[in-house]
Amino acid sequence: MSNLDLCTSTGESPVDLVALREEVLAASGAIGNDMLRRLLAQGPSWAMAGVLDAIDPDRVAPVKFDLPDPEAVSEHAMQVAVREGADAGRLILLQLCKRQEAWSAALSTRMTHAYATAAMDRTGRPSSRFDVSRSGVVAEVGLVMGVHGSTADVKITQAGLLNPEGVLSTTHEALAQGVITEPVARLMADAMDGLSFEQMARVEAMVLPRLVRHIDPITREGAPAGYSYAKDQLTRALHRIAPERAKEKHARAMAKRGVKIRILEEDGLAQISLWTTKVQGISFYERINEMAEASLDEDRTINQCRADVLVELVMNAQPTPGTTPLDCANAPARVNVGVLIDLPTLLALRDNPAELPGYGPLDPELARALAADNEWRRFLHDPITGQILDLGHTKYEPSRKLREFIHARDPKCTYPGCNHQARRSQLDHIQPWPQGPTDRHNLHPLCVHHHNLKTHGNWQVTRDHDSGETTWTSPRGLRAIAPHPYTPTPKIVSPDEDDGPPPF
Repeated sequence: MSNLDLCTSTGESPVDLVALREEVLAASGAIGNDMLRRLLAQGPSWAMAGVLDAIDPDRVAPVKFDLPDPEAVSEHAMQVAVREGADAGRLILLQLCKRQEAWSAALSTRMTHAYATAAMDRTGRPSSRFDVSRSGVVAEVGLVMGVHGSTADVKITQAGLLNPEGVLSTTHEALAQGVITEPVARLMADAMDGLSFEQMARVEAMVLPRLVRHIDPITREGAPAGYSYAKDQLTRALHRIAPERAKEKHARAMAKRGVKIRILEEDGLAQISLWTTKVQGISFYERINEMAEASLDEDRTINQCRADVLVELVMNAQPTPGTTPLDCANAPARVNVGVLIDLPTLLALRDNPAELPGYGPLDPELARALAADNEWRRFLHDPITGQILDLGHTKYEPSRKLREFIHARDPKCTYPGCNHQARRSQLDHIQPWPQGPTDRHNLHPLCVHHHNLKTHGNWQVTRDHDSGETTWTSPRGLRAIAPHPYTPTPKIVSPDEDDGPPPF
């Protein structure tokens, strides 16, 4: 993909950054919000770093466009508007810095790949079970980056994909333009392990548009996709494009199941870690949580109760000889969790990935087994729209069925990037009750922190009933969109089809 010649939505030509730096220096670091918006639309570059370095954050100033009519407000209100306008400008300045940081990360991956490719002796042969040529390059890159050799090896592998000529060249460009973050770009590269080049291209084509779709392609306004959302989308894409690889990884992971202990010498505690299947792990955690909530008192937090309940259970249990290995398809799970599955998959006519609300994709064979278990609730959803059953309520407190519906539809807090489980969150009326009804359109789950942010922090929240996307707008005007987790994956357009301009 070629570089994009960006301009602002008003059709203005790109800013001469070298000349702008001199103007900002001459003005002792002062700059207006209008210019910051133009810089945001123009995107990061080598010259942008010089401009950002010249700006004094304390001298960012709103322009007339940002302020109310002085004839219509009091002097005090105008002073407040000026301060808030300057804060909005500083928020844009922070966005510019983070996108410049992403540009620098893209440059680093390109240089890492160039050096490793040129320095590695491709005529060398493995010696003593490792490639002598590569090990030397890895050691040098590790020293330059200040990281361990194994980390440097991973970064070299990632750079082999994330460069202008690599399989993930489009992801590299998105990183260079600052519309995705470095951790998300590296996550994309890590997810390609074991895939063919054709599968890598399909995964990128499926996932990347979803990561950048909420960044305006002209003004560049919007928040980048969070790490957890990107990881979730990659997992879904891999289940769809390479289901056999997912099963192989699961089988390898099952072989590693076990329990480990880590002694924390500094504080006299020990940490116990358990590796088991996803379903067993969820069942285990939910059961422990139910017991902890039942034993909760004023002297202990819920997390302390979980620890106490678990220790008491294990220490007082009788050994069970001859325990059989876990069978994923018949795993017992008596917990308050539902299975989200479409009808064709439930009837074994399709093998679309199913979902454990709040925990991610689930193998369709296992999902069918759980859906048939009368201890599990199943939620059927439309395979085309992703929407599930409808329920309603006219009182302030939602009914149990409506609450269960909301938890299945929105398994996590709807603030962008928040992973707090919906079942441990509060149900918020998007439009305050009684002006807003207690129904599926007006209810969504929020953790306590983000519920307070909406209620007391002057954040505005809207929800698109068709797509399920929730839009949050900060007091400074920053907009961020939380995509709905069950939105169907968009069609992959072939290179021969004209799908309009790229999303970044």
